[in-house]
Amino acid sequence: MNAAACDEFDPTALTVEQARAAVLEACRAVAETRTRSLETATGRVLAADVHARLDVPPARVSAMDGYALRAADAREAGARLHLAGHSAAGHPWDGALPPGSCVRILTGAVVPDDADTVVMQEHVTVEGDHIRCDRPAADNANIRGPGEDTRSGERLYGAGQVLGPAEIGVLASQGISEVEVLRKPRVVFFSTGDELVPVDEPLEPGQIHDSNRHMMRSLLSRYAVKARDYGIIPDDEDAVREALESAGREADLILTTGGVSVGDADYITRILQERGEVGFWKIAMKPGRPLAFGRFGQARFIGLPGNPVSAMATFGLFVGPALRSLAGLPVAEPRTLRARLCEDLRKRPGRTDYQRAIVETEDGVDVVRSAGGQGSHQLSAMSRANAFVVLPREADGARAGEWVEVLPFSELY
Repeated sequence: MNAAACDEFDPTALTVEQARAAVLEACRAVAETRTRSLETATGRVLAADVHARLDVPPARVSAMDGYALRAADAREAGARLHLAGHSAAGHPWDGALPPGSCVRILTGAVVPDDADTVVMQEHVTVEGDHIRCDRPAADNANIRGPGEDTRSGERLYGAGQVLGPAEIGVLASQGISEVEVLRKPRVVFFSTGDELVPVDEPLEPGQIHDSNRHMMRSLLSRYAVKARDYGIIPDDEDAVREALESAGREADLILTTGGVSVGDADYITRILQERGEVGFWKIAMKPGRPLAFGRFGQARFIGLPGNPVSAMATFGLFVGPALRSLAGLPVAEPRTLRARLCEDLRKRPGRTDYQRAIVETEDGVDVVRSAGGQGSHQLSAMSRANAFVVLPREADGARAGEWVEVLPFSELY
């Protein structure tokens, strides 16, 4: 893997950890809320505490198919009891239970008031309108008490709880049909550059198809956000300013690719400095050194590099966590693993290098190898990869056989 020919060390560049912390500090959860039905609440974040309305179960119910009886009537194996009735879920038996009798009962059915145990049907022999207990009955066996799952008035979930299938089921068991959740973050995204052409138009000399915007749309689709695509914005200062001003009125986050460096046509940083707030960063990482972060209007702003691999790498490390934070979701540090390197990897000291790689298990050991070309323009290698090999800032590469840090894509995308 060819090392970059440029100077890698920049004392003003932030580390990945510093940049990530700054993004998360600025991207706090949206405050607005929405009322949503349970049918549309999966994956959403509760805006307020939710308390139980009911005891669940609401009464004593059977945990088994069997026979409800008094334990005192069947202390010894061989006891015979008269079959007095039947209790099914939704159809309780409401008669009195005379001594020496029992009621056939199904799972989930209400246990008669006079019964204090349920004998499993596997432990009973039916003899006409009587049963014979094949073993002694135990007190309070196979009965679920009222409120054993949830009790009326208790706090079920606190604000900030992410609603998954189990939580939705618990809420439904309480007769709760709607919940108050945090509004989805609104994201506006666009590409910048005169060289960019929509994918369905032919290319003229010097032009390329706009792959970044389609990649961003695909990445954004994995998050609980409302995304709006502004398309391709030309390298025109007025057009860029107009796009930013419009996005700054409607979005929580503006996401762009390209135009955040220091070239003559890189207008975004200049406009942010004039009209908004900007911390223009050089991050000590490769790929993805140029990244602009700040605010424009009511929106936070993240300007990703124009090279597609750099854009995708910085999206995973910074944008994904920012989106989760804006949505009120927990943000954890991505988990890495150690793998044995199958080939030499080269780099220059000065930046943490995220080399595209393929990690797999061979003979019970995690091993990792290059996914191919490591240029920031070589998106095909990114599509073959399933992980980054993370080479430390001060390292000059790694050698075959060494154990290296690997960041699986599943932690980022």
